[in-house]
Amino acid sequence: MWFNYTLEAAVIANVLAQIIKIPIYFLIHKKWNFGIIFSTGGMPSSHSALVAGLVTAIALSEGVGSVLFAIAFCFAGVVIYDAMGIRRHAGTHAAMLNKLIDDLKNEGSLAIFHDEEYQNRFKELLGHEPAETFFGTLFGIFVAIGYGALASIL
Repeated sequence: MWFNYTLEAAVIANVLAQIIKIPIYFLIHKKWNFGIIFSTGGMPSSHSALVAGLVTAIALSEGVGSVLFAIAFCFAGVVIYDAMGIRRHAGTHAAMLNKLIDDLKNEGSLAIFHDEEYQNRFKELLGHEPAETFFGTLFGIFVAIGYGALASIL
C-alpha cells in the first residue's frame, strides 16, 4: 500500500465507478456523454461504491468485530439510503418542475420564466435507482477485495 489501504480502496472504488459510467451510459443511450464522469446519479452509484469499498477494507484490515467497522457500516447505510431515497426523489421533483416550467413558458402564462435570471433548469440526475446503488455497493466490495489481494501479491 502506498499510504492507507482503507482510504485507497474507497477512493479507487469511487473513481472507477465514475469512469465506468461512461461506457455504461453509451450502451444504454447509444451516445457518448463524457460529462457524466463529473455528475451525480447514474449506473453504478459511486457513492455506494465509495462507502462499500471503505466498509470492506475496514472489515479486511480491522475485522468485523471492530468499532471502526460498526461506525463505517452505519455510515454506509445512511449514504446508500440517502442516494436511492432522498436524492432520487429530489431528482424526480426537479424533472417535474422543469416540465412544469417548460409548459408554462410555452403557454406564455408566466412572464417570469422569460427573464434571463430564471433560464437555468433544475438538475434532474441527483440520486440513484435501487439497482444502481446495489451494483455500486457490489462494485465497491469487489474493488476493495481485489485491491487488497493485488497489494498483498506486490
